[in-house]
Amino acid sequence: MKKLLLLAALCSLASLNAFSAHATTTQAILTSSDADKLIAVAIDKAGRLNANVCIAVLDQSGQLLAFKRMDTAPVGCIDSSILKARAAALYRTPTDKYMGRANGTEPAIATLPGMVPLGGGNPVVYNDNVIGSVGVSGSANPNEIAIAQAAADSLK
Repeated sequence: MKKLLLLAALCSLASLNAFSAHATTTQAILTSSDADKLIAVAIDKAGRLNANVCIAVLDQSGQLLAFKRMDTAPVGCIDSSILKARAAALYRTPTDKYMGRANGTEPAIATLPGMVPLGGGNPVVYNDNVIGSVGVSGSANPNEIAIAQAAADSLK
């Protein structure tokens, strides 16, 4: 009986070791230096489009890492750029995809918590994982989409 209990204990210990070995993962994060680079790319793209915008960079959980309000950008774009970035981070999808759905046959998509069905929010993807997001507001929607996309793509 003692040998059977010892064998059962060893099997349990082995399964715990196997479990802990598979429970550990490595995750890339968006650093403050990365956030500064994203903002620089967004400012460059906005300049080429003659757009003065607000740019928000958030981590993967939707928390603000960096923000820039360009000269003459409207005050209202502060919150909307952050909210667009948060929606992109939380739903891991560019917000213009939801704009198309809300304007099409799924208007109720706009009622999802934290959803902003306007273009200008893009997830930042690194090694097939969302590590953050960029939100842009303050210009015509096609400009906002292009600026956010350029910034998000710059870390690939």
